Amino acid sequence: MTRSIFRTLMMLMAWSCFGVGLTALADGETVRPASTASACLVKIGFIPIDGVEGRLDHLTWDGRSKRLFVASLENHTIEVIDLESRRRLRQIVGVNEPQGLLFIPERSLLLVCSRGDGTCRSFDGDTFLEGPWIDLGRNADNIRFDPDSKVLYVGSAGEPGEGLLSAIDLGSLLPVAKGGVAAAPRSPADFLLDRPRQADPRMDLQLPSHPESFQLDPVNHRILVNVPDEHEIAVVQVASNRLTKAAAWPVTVGQKNFPMAFDANSARLFIACRIPPRVAVYDTHNGAMLSQMPCVGDADDIFYDGKQRRLYVVGGEGYVDAFEIRADGRESAQLGHVPTAPRARTGLFLPDLNVLAVGAPRTPGNQAGIILFRCLQ
Repeated sequence: MTRSIFRTLMMLMAWSCFGVGLTALADGETVRPASTASACLVKIGFIPIDGVEGRLDHLTWDGRSKRLFVASLENHTIEVIDLESRRRLRQIVGVNEPQGLLFIPERSLLLVCSRGDGTCRSFDGDTFLEGPWIDLGRNADNIRFDPDSKVLYVGSAGEPGEGLLSAIDLGSLLPVAKGGVAAAPRSPADFLLDRPRQADPRMDLQLPSHPESFQLDPVNHRILVNVPDEHEIAVVQVASNRLTKAAAWPVTVGQKNFPMAFDANSARLFIACRIPPRVAVYDTHNGAMLSQMPCVGDADDIFYDGKQRRLYVVGGEGYVDAFEIRADGRESAQLGHVPTAPRARTGLFLPDLNVLAVGAPRTPGNQAGIILFRCLQ
């Protein structure tokens, strides 16, 4: 097969699979295989984010409006990006080092966790007016939502010192006009501190150090938490009024186990370590490590695609690694080592679109923006 015929076939595959609603993403881009070793990821676009300096942290997504939200940690802003028009719609300013983001479409609610002041703040997803907030002390980071119990979980504190995992009722972060329940004042001083807009956690759990990425396992009423300074995965049992650390699974393949992904259907947990760069696969029935393999360096996000049984590892070394995950737990086959951009270590997998979005910070010779890849079947 000649190179021109191969390129034509790849373009047809990318366009036919990407979907009618987002064809604008590939306008003006040359669709090409992202790696000579594999065509599992094809670059389909780049959305520039002008004027943004420093590190980009986590992303979240509103599938209804096709908006992507990006935490610009060192720029102290949230970038709101329209994927269809391939441009930034607006910028939320004055956020003190945003890290973890979560968008709840049913409530049109954006939640922002900040490293700088330790808060979890809420914003109306339509007007972007700020609503209730909660003070978690310091270094609020990853956030997850259990839609069944309507409870949010946030990891915070540590670095150095004890870490914290907090459970927060969603209603406490909603405006009263949208069904929220205002926090009751606890003292006269609360009225001076805007207490009715400041929420409280329902419950929390102290951990020996800062929690990094964690995943909810609602069927087993537990949370699986990376605690890198302890070289472990903490297993936290969830009850109606209490969080309890029930077990700790050792991480022996490396240090700095920051990112995590979970597949409930196969009871598989995936983590990535930075020193040395490795991916490990665990059986969540018993916490046994099933396999390990080398991966891209400086990983901060990993995503599992259950339909295609693939794992995507996003690393600041400037690549995304794609792995085929085998059902029997044996060492996974690497499908691609796909170039992105320097220090591009966070991203978001959009399964409904089969798209992987990677946040690329501004570096010498490179503009800040979002790199878009099509995940080919």
